[in-house]
Amino acid sequence: MMFPWQSDCEFGVVHPLAFLACRNGEGPVIETLTKIVEDTTFGAVEIAPPRDPAIRAAARSLLAAGKLTVVYLPVLPILLEDLALGNVETGRRQAAMTRLRELLDEAIAFDAPLAMIMAPRDVPVIERPAALARFCEDVQSLCDYADAQSRRTRLHITLENFDRDVEKKRLIGPSVEAASFADSVDRANFGLTIDLSHLPMLKETPEQALRAAGKHLIHAHIGNCVIDHPGSKLFGDFHPRFGHPEGVNDLPQVVDFLTQLVRVDYFARVRARLGMSPILSMEIRQSDESSEVVLANGKRTFMRAWAAAHQQTS
Repeated sequence: MMFPWQSDCEFGVVHPLAFLACRNGEGPVIETLTKIVEDTTFGAVEIAPPRDPAIRAAARSLLAAGKLTVVYLPVLPILLEDLALGNVETGRRQAAMTRLRELLDEAIAFDAPLAMIMAPRDVPVIERPAALARFCEDVQSLCDYADAQSRRTRLHITLENFDRDVEKKRLIGPSVEAASFADSVDRANFGLTIDLSHLPMLKETPEQALRAAGKHLIHAHIGNCVIDHPGSKLFGDFHPRFGHPEGVNDLPQVVDFLTQLVRVDYFARVRARLGMSPILSMEIRQSDESSEVVLANGKRTFMRAWAAAHQQTS
């Protein structure tokens, strides 16, 4: 079956949020990845680095057999292991770089075109310029390492910008600042991921964020967030299903995001730059509902939004 978006992009899913037991690289990784491989809706999957080398090898074989494009997620170890890229403490900074190089090696073994990272924790305003400079040096080094080690597929490192003052509180927040940082990194294999679920926390519209990212935009996510209910267990960047009663994003917001992706020429520009079909993934988290329910919710929302956005832009 040919899906209407397949000529423009690969639709993907962030596996460790749809199946939370796998978020730290453990749990039923193969069993749950098999469900995604068997679902021809998906052309891409984003995975947490599996901790067990045997599971990692099995996952590589499974995803290669299923012909799924892989996005590797060092962003999760950065978050869960508190890897301190750009840290003022030399020991912590060096340990983070050693771990990231290992993760890039794993991404290359998966033949992944993208490895996603995040900025370190925010610091006081007066310390930001120095922290950004150190982080930039580390990212440049990682990009150079990825280029030197890449084999069949060139590995691109992509930075996902997060909120600075809501929940994740990272060094790089606003999309304009993320683009400026990408200018400073100045590597052909470095770019930005813009995530719809982060935009309400950044107080940005899809048009503002995507245009700010500009030439650096190489990857995109759709998702939901909770910002109006501080007491909620889902407050912040926890990706409830679309239409969740506490969330802010549903079908209209996804339609707008997809429409703006078309208007900034995301699909053609990424295809030209990376030499592959662009990836657009849904990032929705298993919570009170089962994984199967949130996956169905996300797929239906995407399909309806794609049809509506196509009507608006054709």
